[in-house]
Amino acid sequence: MDPKINSFLIILIILMMSCKNQNNENVLPHSDQNEIIGKEKQESKAEVAKIDKINIIEQLQGKWKEKEYPYRTAEFVSSTVKFVEEGTESTPKFEKFEVSADCPFNNNNIRNLISSDIILTLPETRRCEKLKVSGDTLILSGYSTNTIEDYNIIYLKLK
Repeated sequence: MDPKINSFLIILIILMMSCKNQNNENVLPHSDQNEIIGKEKQESKAEVAKIDKINIIEQLQGKWKEKEYPYRTAEFVSSTVKFVEEGTESTPKFEKFEVSADCPFNNNNIRNLISSDIILTLPETRRCEKLKVSGDTLILSGYSTNTIEDYNIIYLKLK
């Protein structure tokens, strides 16, 4: 045979064998392995989403005053909260609150949630806010559809 044809056949055989080996590497693992991987991912998500609700509720207890606007306060007593603002129509009253990892209501004021976010949920008014408590600082944040911007309301704890 002609050396050119021999070379071509050798190259063709090598290419075919390399394609065959490559296909073996791409074989998906058994369904049992997929189930194990899926369970591990679910467990890690569950671990990240756990919130120490009792500790957060304890940190919230007391009266808080907004840093930039002193006429706005938040008072937490047990599992209730009362928000006081200047110029509101109705008399402020205590309402139940919950601490969770997500908002159960259809709200448009919370976006870009990540697993470490803590949500303050107000079931009576079907409202949610992102919540962060650190020492004597409380931050409620979200997204305002009026201003089309994110907002942060910073409260300082009154002693």
